[in-house]
Amino acid sequence: MPLRALLDEPRLGPGRRLALPRGADALLLVVVFAFAGVLLDILPSSLNDDSWLDLTAGRLVWQTGIPHHDTLIAWAHGGRWVNQQWLSQLFTYLLDRVDGLGLVGVVDVAMMTLGVGIAIGAARRLGARPLSVILLLPLCLIAVLAGREVRAQAYALPLLASTILLLALDSRRPSRRVYWCVPILILWANVHGTAILGAALVELRVLTLLWERRRSLPSDWTACRRPLLLGLAAPLCLLLTPYGSQMIVYYHETAGSAALRHLVTEWQPITALPVLAVPFFVLAAILVWSFGRAPSRTTPWEKLATLLLAAITIGVLRNAILFGLCALVVAPVSIDEVVGRWHRRSAPERNRLNAVIVAAALIAVLAGTAVTFSRPEAQLEVGYQRTRILQVVRTETAHDPSLQVFADVRFADWLLWYDPALAGRVAYDTRFELLSPPQMNSLVAMFSAIGPDWNQAARGDRLLVLDRADSPETVRAFLAEPGRRILYDDGTRLVILRAPRVA
Repeated sequence: MPLRALLDEPRLGPGRRLALPRGADALLLVVVFAFAGVLLDILPSSLNDDSWLDLTAGRLVWQTGIPHHDTLIAWAHGGRWVNQQWLSQLFTYLLDRVDGLGLVGVVDVAMMTLGVGIAIGAARRLGARPLSVILLLPLCLIAVLAGREVRAQAYALPLLASTILLLALDSRRPSRRVYWCVPILILWANVHGTAILGAALVELRVLTLLWERRRSLPSDWTACRRPLLLGLAAPLCLLLTPYGSQMIVYYHETAGSAALRHLVTEWQPITALPVLAVPFFVLAAILVWSFGRAPSRTTPWEKLATLLLAAITIGVLRNAILFGLCALVVAPVSIDEVVGRWHRRSAPERNRLNAVIVAAALIAVLAGTAVTFSRPEAQLEVGYQRTRILQVVRTETAHDPSLQVFADVRFADWLLWYDPALAGRVAYDTRFELLSPPQMNSLVAMFSAIGPDWNQAARGDRLLVLDRADSPETVRAFLAEPGRRILYDDGTRLVILRAPRVA
């Protein structure tokens, strides 16, 4: 499609409804389909430790009900467990029961694509030209792709995009539709921990609404009714889960844990991943520049919401996907005035050609979906498929019921998923929030192989499942222990049986 056609495409203001895609909007639809195709193509590399946790925890919810105490790992066995993501995990497990990992992956891709689609539609709904959206799509999608792993977070993306749209529309023209944020937050609070950021965005709208009505508040008490209702409802929504007030402790321990930064890359600052940091700071700079260049294009809430998500992403890179979606809504609107100054010339719409391109993109996505369903599960979990590892662990633990397993976090929940009998015998898994500070510090020391008590974390654990690529120093240190036996070694991953006197 010619560039001038993108420039001539009419904008959709707040008072117009989205119609069927035509003209340049068809190109945006093609981009959405292409995004889905990329996610389907990289699906085999998108399964990670969180994927196996969701399946394992979902099975536990299905079989025994919503858990309140841990039964899966040795370090936290019997301790309090706030399984905040229980609903998305249960849904993930049911998808696996219906059609295996293929369906789990396809639905995950659909949720991420839906989130991006809603964000693009929101930008158009707020008045951005298609070209404004397309210019910033690459930077925004890089941020979104940073969270491409198959996990519960994907189910939160449509909820986030919908919340941003509702709040952005309300910041331009207040209406009762903003109350739809309440049921969205209730669902979100049972799906993923990012619900706390959704509540923060609602509270931010409350503050801007109070500021907008500051002159009428003293004389008209009804002016504070909406901000009061929203301000009270948002935090209460986070408590409407099977765990009630325990959610307060959960959010405090998870969001405020400094130890997680030493153990999990995605909890580190954005600068820990330069390939993501560069496009992030470029996008953030464009936003700040556009806010100053065309301040009237965006509302105070839109500016503050985007800057808030940018700030928390600088501190914790896992929030990049949330910033990317918000930027996809706000940034095209903010730069639209600059884009509109480009030279305009009329260009004929090629509706038939556009229809063919959209149809071809849709067919490609459907074909990719069919290929995903037809793939054996061994191909989908190519990064994990080590049948011999599972066989060795099963054989050794069945032979010796007292044998405890210390597995790299990459494999802990994978082992628990494929061998439920290991519940309570695996040292720890990806739920670091269940561990005490001394336990997390011992993990940091062990995977750094530093200090005389570097192996304290594995004390009492004789069966080790490790990955040279992630912790080469630790592997070398364990291989140097006297009396150890190598039960499996493919050059990268290995299973070691330690001598009783050493463990």
